[in-house]
Amino acid sequence: MKKLLVALTLLPISTVFAANLATNSEDLAQASNLLNQLQAQQQQAVNVSGGNQGIVSSVNNAPINYLNNSNPVLNPKEVKGTEMANEWVNRNDIPGRGDSGSVVYQFGASLPTVVCAPFYVCTIKLQKGEEVSKLDVADQVRWKITPSLVGSGDDQTTYLIVKPTDSNLATNLTVATDRRLYVIKLLSRINDWMPIVSFQYPEDQQRALEQYKEQLKAKKAATILDDGHDVSTLDFGFKLKGDEPSWKPLRVYTDGSKTYIQFAKSVSDANQELPALLSVGADNKEQLVNYRLIGDRFVVDSVISRAILVSGVGRKQVKVEIVRDQKAG
Repeated sequence: MKKLLVALTLLPISTVFAANLATNSEDLAQASNLLNQLQAQQQQAVNVSGGNQGIVSSVNNAPINYLNNSNPVLNPKEVKGTEMANEWVNRNDIPGRGDSGSVVYQFGASLPTVVCAPFYVCTIKLQKGEEVSKLDVADQVRWKITPSLVGSGDDQTTYLIVKPTDSNLATNLTVATDRRLYVIKLLSRINDWMPIVSFQYPEDQQRALEQYKEQLKAKKAATILDDGHDVSTLDFGFKLKGDEPSWKPLRVYTDGSKTYIQFAKSVSDANQELPALLSVGADNKEQLVNYRLIGDRFVVDSVISRAILVSGVGRKQVKVEIVRDQKAG
């Protein structure tokens, strides 16, 4: 009885409750058993907190399972499942720093933790345009979670306002949205806190990569011709004069060693009869020139200064003159 009285003085929280039970020998045994459990749980809380460490990994201020101090036995499948879950929970995925001082977690890489403090407001920033459908926090009494909207239209963003009512609390939060499910660990300390927590999403990175590839593709289309020539290395300083036949070239350019006369693809695809190419010398005399048809263009084995494309004979003859700009080259 003296030992019991000493225990009661050491645990003032349970004094009245235990005294009410201790009305006979059977009640006395129940009260003694209860006190032993409370002592063990209180000692566990002290050991986990490490005195001034402040964060409790699995024990909150209030003891759990007052009258049941045992765990169910797990079968091999359940053991493996908890091991796999703990690997993800305890993965050392270091967060980064984002805009406005936010702590940025890679979504899905590990279990993100939000550390808050009493009398401070922590915010969890969701993806722009994301809508919350349900919030669930395990400890609804000592944690207050409130959604808030910032911005409008396509820029509207949901923030979750997180407020603990005490320090040394641990729980978790799930947030169901129209895009994904967040699972977040919540811890409270006396002074340490994270003002803003946000996420980096794998699909955003993939989208940015796709946009980058599209930009490269557009740049290539604007600077690289379908024959592989880089526009920046070509000279387009040629003028077309004369008639307007259906086969009139789209463009004439040179790479410094050859001249290319490009026709509309519809002309070459329709096997339409193409004109003959003649070079015009300084004496205005027409002469043959070496060229060949590759795809939709004539490739001349030299840089021409003046040439004509001729089709038909007599009155039906059609000519297009090609003249290189004297300022070119």
